[in-house]
Amino acid sequence: MNVAPCSNVSRMSWLLPLLAVVGVAAMAVGGSGLASGLGTTIYQKNSLYHRIFVSRSGSIVSLQFGSRAPDLIQSQVDVSNLRRQLHEYTVMTFAGLLYVPEPRRLLVMGLGGGVIPREMGHYYPEMEIDIAEIDPEVPHVAERFFGFHPTEKMRIHVVDGRVFIRRTRRQDPERKYDLIVLDAFNSDYIPFHLTTREFLEEVKAVLTDSGVVVANVFYTNRLFDAELATFLDVFPWCQVYFGRRSGNAILVAPASDKVSELTVEEAVERAEARQREREFTFDFARLVPPRLRPGTRPGARARVLTDDRAPVNVLRSQER
Repeated sequence: MNVAPCSNVSRMSWLLPLLAVVGVAAMAVGGSGLASGLGTTIYQKNSLYHRIFVSRSGSIVSLQFGSRAPDLIQSQVDVSNLRRQLHEYTVMTFAGLLYVPEPRRLLVMGLGGGVIPREMGHYYPEMEIDIAEIDPEVPHVAERFFGFHPTEKMRIHVVDGRVFIRRTRRQDPERKYDLIVLDAFNSDYIPFHLTTREFLEEVKAVLTDSGVVVANVFYTNRLFDAELATFLDVFPWCQVYFGRRSGNAILVAPASDKVSELTVEEAVERAEARQREREFTFDFARLVPPRLRPGTRPGARARVLTDDRAPVNVLRSQER
């Protein structure tokens, strides 16, 4: 699904029903057993929002939306060892814990295979987790193939992430989150309305004063500079963790100046403390803090993304 670069949120009100009609017309296809670069395709379906592919090679199960290129993977797990982290960005998402050591509430936008909420819930079993996922088919896929299972403290809401935040503010204005993870993007599709200044202002409104938002983005194109400029326009500061084995970057920004920026040395010290407290099965201090680049700023040409100007498809096609 492509979104016109200069569309605005109000247009989505008439666009989504049309997309739903198109999606219903697309027929589901069962597992074909076709070979791919990721093993055997065991499930595929046209949902309301994605063309979903699930492949398996041994104990490794992979999820793809749209493209079947081997390097374009939405989520991946080792079903024989769910604690094994196969993707750099899922570990990097834990960077939020360097700023918020004891989160009580987490909101994740975008489920995929459920790796991020599942792992956060494993290491922080006392934490309440809400997941906003727009595609009703994705939770079924995550539960069936990726070892993801909701609990009393982990709830899935089948709704657009921005709609979920607005609904929360209206129905339960006292509900705030210590961590918000934005992971509703993939290399084929970036929902523009989840990148804008207006959206980030809504995100900020449901963070606690000591809370942070963590966003998984791609840093190889000019959209990264626009996203970083937009975060810096809304939040007191924004720090960036750059992937080394991927084009992913993690943005971390606080609701208020009660939360301080970190040096790499401070990040290492905090990661070691979290490691002792929560007994992560991966080396938090080695894998996350060294990817921090304090003082990262957007390019000079970067412009803030807004609801009436968010050319995400144009910008992501242009190299930095």
